[in-house]
Amino acid sequence: MSPLTIVYIVTGIIGIATALFLAQMAARMSSRTALDTGIKGKKLSLDAAAEDGLRQTILKEVGATALPRQQSHEIANRLSSVLSRELEKKVAQTEEELSHKYETIIKEKDKNEEIAWRKYEKVLTDKKETEAVIRSIAEGLVVVDASGKVVMMNPAAEKLLGVSRKDKIGKPVLDNLKEEQLVSLSRESPAGHDGREIELVSRQDETKKVLRASTAVIENENGHTVGMVSVLSDITKQKELDRLKANFVASVSHELRTPLVAIDKSISLMLNKNAGEITETQEQFLNIAARNLKRLSVLVNDLLDLSKLEAGRMEIRRKPTAVDALINESVAGLANWAKTKLINLEAKIQAGLAEADIDPDRTMQVLNNLIGNAIKFTPANGTITIEAKSESQDWIEVSVRDTGIGIAKDNLGKVFDKFYQVGERVSSDINGTGIGLSIAKEIVELHGGRIWAESEQGEGARFVFTIPVKKQTAGPDTGSADNG
Repeated sequence: MSPLTIVYIVTGIIGIATALFLAQMAARMSSRTALDTGIKGKKLSLDAAAEDGLRQTILKEVGATALPRQQSHEIANRLSSVLSRELEKKVAQTEEELSHKYETIIKEKDKNEEIAWRKYEKVLTDKKETEAVIRSIAEGLVVVDASGKVVMMNPAAEKLLGVSRKDKIGKPVLDNLKEEQLVSLSRESPAGHDGREIELVSRQDETKKVLRASTAVIENENGHTVGMVSVLSDITKQKELDRLKANFVASVSHELRTPLVAIDKSISLMLNKNAGEITETQEQFLNIAARNLKRLSVLVNDLLDLSKLEAGRMEIRRKPTAVDALINESVAGLANWAKTKLINLEAKIQAGLAEADIDPDRTMQVLNNLIGNAIKFTPANGTITIEAKSESQDWIEVSVRDTGIGIAKDNLGKVFDKFYQVGERVSSDINGTGIGLSIAKEIVELHGGRIWAESEQGEGARFVFTIPVKKQTAGPDTGSADNG
């Protein structure tokens, strides 16, 4: 056998032996737990049994050749020694790589844990700050989830509702109010106030409470409702003050009417010269007194109407009424005033307008108020247009448009507030009470209609209100009288 052939044979044997040995080592190493539990700090190497196994495998393969026995042993020992050193290097390299990966994983894990801990501490701090703010809010605060169960309640809410937070968390807010009983939760607040009123009463009169609840819906990022938050305000004292104020205004206004009537009759007698002749100067002063007396009478009547509206005692006596006749009567009554200011009054009434189911006196009061208000804010040579039309079988729309100074958009929502006056009147004009539009709004709403304002600064204003059309009945029409 030639030396070249021997080299080829030995090389093949080495390859086969190496493959067998690596397979054996892989099986052994896969069963060890050092790689995932204790690899760090340990040295991986071939033990004596492994080296002997490798040597025997190589010797067996080399012995199958035609080489002498001594030469076969020598070759096997040398190959075993070389393979052992190379395998130990490979194992050491693998150990270093695994150790590096392990340390990297540990560092990443520690870093992630640190980040998570920082986020947790921040959330915890934010939660404590939020709870501190909620506890310090003077108003009662109640937060409920989508099922109506309480998830948060501050001490002010506990005091207002007379309940304990620990007894309410996870339960409906209306459960177990103890001595206090919920009388009304859904009654609307008076005009001009946001939210709803909650009236709480108990066996002791001095502990009765009236709360105002302002509620907002909580939505998630997808727009789905997940709960509600309510802010509770104790308005018991405010309600009592409002009641006392209304009673005082009504009492004073009523007491003023009697002397005003007496003064008005006396001035009329003197102006008619039933009490004797008067000089031109005296007549001039009496006319001034009569005009101011009329203004004072209008103020007293407005205050009385306002007190009736606030107390819910104003009566609405409905009957079928021709709207065109009502408008013409109002225009005729205010024509002289408009003429003295060189203002033109125009009425545009849709032909064939149906009768309205209204209180004619109260509706006339609304018309006079809106037209009179337009006269006050319209300069000389201006025009006021009163229009009535029906675009629905149920409602008639009446509007008063002027060419006056107009109303800024920011003030449009305030024109119907009590005692609120917007803009500046024409010089030397008579000041109003600031409650005329508020009364008009209340009267229109008592009829079931609505009223609103449209305007641009410097371009005039348009006030619009709707009134119900008289319903047709099968039998003879006998009219009706409803109390508001």
